[in-house]
Amino acid sequence: MTAPALQIRQLTKNFQNHAVLQNISLTLGKGEILFVIGASGCGKTTLLRCLAGFEQPDSGEISLYGRTIYSENTNLPVRERRLGYVVQEGVLFPHLTVYRNIAYGLGNGKGKTAQERQRIEDMMTLTGISELSNRHPHELSGGQQQRVALARALAPDPELILLDEPFSALDEQLRRQIREDMIAALRANGKSAVFVSHDREEALQYADRIAVMKQGRILQTAAPHELYRQPADLETALFIGEGISLPAILNADGTADSELGRLPVGNTLPAGTRGTLLIRPEQFSFNRPNTHAAELSATILNAIPKARHIQIRLKIEQTILTLNTPYAPDFSDGTQTRIYLNSEALFFPEQPAP
Repeated sequence: MTAPALQIRQLTKNFQNHAVLQNISLTLGKGEILFVIGASGCGKTTLLRCLAGFEQPDSGEISLYGRTIYSENTNLPVRERRLGYVVQEGVLFPHLTVYRNIAYGLGNGKGKTAQERQRIEDMMTLTGISELSNRHPHELSGGQQQRVALARALAPDPELILLDEPFSALDEQLRRQIREDMIAALRANGKSAVFVSHDREEALQYADRIAVMKQGRILQTAAPHELYRQPADLETALFIGEGISLPAILNADGTADSELGRLPVGNTLPAGTRGTLLIRPEQFSFNRPNTHAAELSATILNAIPKARHIQIRLKIEQTILTLNTPYAPDFSDGTQTRIYLNSEALFFPEQPAP
C-alpha cells in the first residue's frame, strides 16, 4: 500500500502557554490539493510553518510518503524536507533575474548543467513566464512574481508544495486568473499541495478536500460538496457558507417547527429534539419547484442589480434574507410575495452544556 503524500499525527504547538495547534491530524494523498481555511489567528499559518520546518512543534509526528520529517526523535532541517514554499507576496531576490531566482530553487543559483537548465525552462513554460526570464522582480507585476515564486518552488521537484495565502495580495480579476493557472500547473506536475486561505469560495472551487480550523483545532475535513451539504456542526456550516439560522423543534414526520413555520428537514432524531435550522440562500426560489415545497410569505425590502444577478433582500416574519436571482421579478419595495423552500433544511441538535 502506497504511503500518503503527507501524514500529520496529533501535532501540537504552544506559544507562551497559548495552544496554537491542538492535536492536529491530517492525511493528504498523492496529487491531492488540500485547502486549510479559518479566520485569522486560527493556527493555519503556524501549521504550514511547522510542516516546512520554520517552527518546531511541541509534540506529534509529520511524515512525507512514509519518511518521518518530525517526531519526538526526529526534526529534519528545512533543506532536507523536500518541500516547496510559496508565501503571500512571492519574496523574490531583487538582484536576480527571473531565471536566476528559479535556479536558486535548485540549490546553487546557477543552473549550470544541461539537466538543470532544462528543468528551469520547463518550470517557466509550465507557469507561463518564459518570456520574462531576463527581467528582475521590480519589472514584474504581482501576478508575475507569484508565477516566478511557484516556478522556483517546483524547480527542485519537491514532494509537497505549501502555499500561504498566495493570491490575497492580488486584485480580484488578476487573482482569479493566477489562481486558475497555478492550480493547473500543480495538477499538471502531479504535485500534492496544502493551501492556507481565508477565502471559503476559493477553497470550495479548487480544493480536493478542505480542512476547517478554529482556535488551533480542525473542526472538519471533507470534500467541498460534502462539507457544504453535510457540515459536522453549525459552526462549520456557518463558516463554509452563508445561511440563516433559527431555533426549531423536530416533529415525528421529518419536519421542524420554527418561526418560519413547519419546514422539511429529513432528520431522524426523536420528535421534540430542540436545535437550530440552517437554510442556504440558494434553497429558496420564487417559483414552486414541486408540490411538496414549503411555501412562505415574504416582504420585498429592496432589489439591487449586480453584474451577474439581481440581489433581493426580503423579510420573512422577523428574519431578513438576501437572495440572488438571475432574473428581476416585477417587485417594488414593500411588495408582498411568496417564496418556496426547494430542499430540506439542515438541522443541528442542541449540544449539552459542558
